[in-house]
Amino acid sequence: MVLCKNYIYRNKKNFYIYVDCGHAIYYNMIMGATKEHRQYDLGERVWVGKYKNSQNTLHWHDDCELIYVECGAVDVYVNGETHALGANRAMFIQSELMHRINAQTADTLLKTIIFDYDTIKAFADGISLRSPVLSNSYDIPETYAELMTELTDQKPFYIQAAESAVVRLMVDILRNESTEPTKQRSKADAKLKALFSEIRKNYADYTLADAARFMNMNQSYLSRFFTERTGMHFMRYVNCVRVENAVDMLRSGEKNVTEAATECGFGTIRNFNRIFKLLTGYSPSALPDGYEFSDSDRRADDGNADPTLFGCELVESSSDKRLRSN
Repeated sequence: MVLCKNYIYRNKKNFYIYVDCGHAIYYNMIMGATKEHRQYDLGERVWVGKYKNSQNTLHWHDDCELIYVECGAVDVYVNGETHALGANRAMFIQSELMHRINAQTADTLLKTIIFDYDTIKAFADGISLRSPVLSNSYDIPETYAELMTELTDQKPFYIQAAESAVVRLMVDILRNESTEPTKQRSKADAKLKALFSEIRKNYADYTLADAARFMNMNQSYLSRFFTERTGMHFMRYVNCVRVENAVDMLRSGEKNVTEAATECGFGTIRNFNRIFKLLTGYSPSALPDGYEFSDSDRRADDGNADPTLFGCELVESSSDKRLRSN
C-alpha cells in the first residue's frame, strides 16, 4: 500500500515515524534528542524535499544535510550554537552533529538536500567547515531542482547523476569556505547520546546526580555541558520526557491526573499542573482530543511560545513526486 500523505505518527514502541508517501524516517526515542534513520529508495543515497514552517526536535543522523532558506527565516541549533538564517542563506550540517531547525514564521520555506556521507567521503573525510553557515553563494536551488528531476524521472544512471550533482556542489563549497581538520568527537559527546536513553528509561525519578554518575562528571560541569550541547537545561529536558509520558497516559485513559502525576515523577499535583501547562499550553484536565506533545510545543520559560506552532508541512519531495507520477 502506498501512503501518499505526509504525516507523523508514533507506533506502540514509541518510535516516531515520519511517512513521506511510503518513505519512512524512524526516530528511535520518545522525544527530545533522537537519532534519525533515513531509508533511501531503490539504492539511492540522495533525497530532496521542501518544508513549510520547518519544526523539528533535537536529532542527529549519519547523513549530511544542506538546507537553503527559500523565503522567511529559521533558527538552527547545531553543535552547541544557534544560527539565524534569512532568505537565500544556506547551511551545511555534517554527519552526526546534533541539531534542530525551527522556522521563525509559518510561511517559511526551506529546501533540504540530504545525502549519505559516503557520497563525499573520498575527498571530504577529515575536513570540516569552520562555520556551518555558508558565507558564499552556491548553486543550491539549481542543484535541488536538478536532483528533483533526476530522482523523479529515474532515467538511466540517475543514481550516479544525482550523486555527481551532490559531489560538484560539495567540491564547490569546500573549495570556497573556510575549513579545518575535523575534530575528533569526545567520548563525552558520544556518551551524551546514551544518556538520553537512560533518561527515557528512568525519567520518573532520574536526577542530575544520576546523570552525573552515568557521565562520570561532577554535577556542575554536567549541567553546563548538557545545556551547551542541547540548548536546554537538564531538568527541563527531564520534565519534557515526563510530560510526554503523562500526555500518553491521559490520552489513553490509562491513568487519571493524580495517577499520571505520581507515576511520571511529579512530587505534587500543583507542580505537575504548573509544568504541564508551561510545556503544553493546557492543563492536564483540559487536554484537547488528539493532542500530541512534541518538541515544538515546548514553551519558553516565560510561557510566551505558541503551542499551536507545530505545523511543519512537507510541501514536496523526490519520493512524493515520483510516486504521484507513477
